[in-house]
Amino acid sequence: MAGEKEGEKEQRGAFISAEVAAALIRVTPRRVRQLSSEGWIKKDGRGQYTVRGVVHGYLDFQDDQIRRAQKNATENRIRDARMREIELRTAREEGELIPTEEAVAYTQAVVGELISRMNGLPAQITRDLDERRKIEAMLDRIRADVAAVIAEHGSVYRSASLDDRASGADDGE
Repeated sequence: MAGEKEGEKEQRGAFISAEVAAALIRVTPRRVRQLSSEGWIKKDGRGQYTVRGVVHGYLDFQDDQIRRAQKNATENRIRDARMREIELRTAREEGELIPTEEAVAYTQAVVGELISRMNGLPAQITRDLDERRKIEAMLDRIRADVAAVIAEHGSVYRSASLDDRASGADDGE
């Protein structure tokens, strides 16, 4: 025995039961046996464990669990992004979504035509210059009110997320 290495003495005398191993890593004895049957914790032929084997095996198990969770989280994010991309593509193809530039161009064309026609109204209504100025003042107030509404809706639209805008469109149906 004098020729034995210190590590061999430590290993030979450091066997513990499943109950002690469970208390060491704060799980049930049944869980220790389960981890052992899965190959995480090694035991000797008598069904006993070494402290080092229990601790290292449990740490390896925990590391594997963390790695799997991170891998699953990454896969979930990728799957969610792909699903969102498909949903947006489908919505565009079905005409439920249009590019913002198209919506702005359409709105500008319609509002521009309306303003152009409104500008000609005073001359079409009367030849009296005082009456024309009154009508023009009324039309100017209408244009200012419409511009304020457009600005308000534009800022709300720009600050809302795409999901908020999509759900808002669904509410109106």
